[in-house]
Amino acid sequence: MGQILWLTMPLIALTMAVCMAHWLMTKITQIIETTKKISPGGVVKRDWLPTGRVDFKIRLNGADDQNKEQPGEFKLLVEEWRVVESLAGNENSEIQWRLATLSEAKAVLSHYHQHLSEDGLITMPELSFPVKRELSYHPTNGGSKAVSQSTKAVSQST
Repeated sequence: MGQILWLTMPLIALTMAVCMAHWLMTKITQIIETTKKISPGGVVKRDWLPTGRVDFKIRLNGADDQNKEQPGEFKLLVEEWRVVESLAGNENSEIQWRLATLSEAKAVLSHYHQHLSEDGLITMPELSFPVKRELSYHPTNGGSKAVSQSTKAVSQST
């Protein structure tokens, strides 16, 4: 009986230590989450909003003229700003550049294409597709003659 008591006491202490460690870790993560919401310079009054400015980022191996004409991967950047109230009560605006999301990239491209088409800077090439011939008369008695509308239009215009 005495040996069981000596074995259970350390197990109870270990269990209590694990529970305390878990409780402390949850409290620490809650504190970290609340400090993320508060900027080091003060309290965020207005969260990040887009300014509408965009830019491109690329990694160049060298800054010579040959590399500037080489195709490469461009990353679209968007500018954002927010208002932070400092500890003294002053409002400060912060600006940051971040990578664009897919929906933001699509919006930039659609506005760019709209600008090109409205100002006549881009024209669509004239595409010629083969004319699909539709039959206007289908013989019902097993005959093999069928009249095509597109053939009529071509023969009448000549």
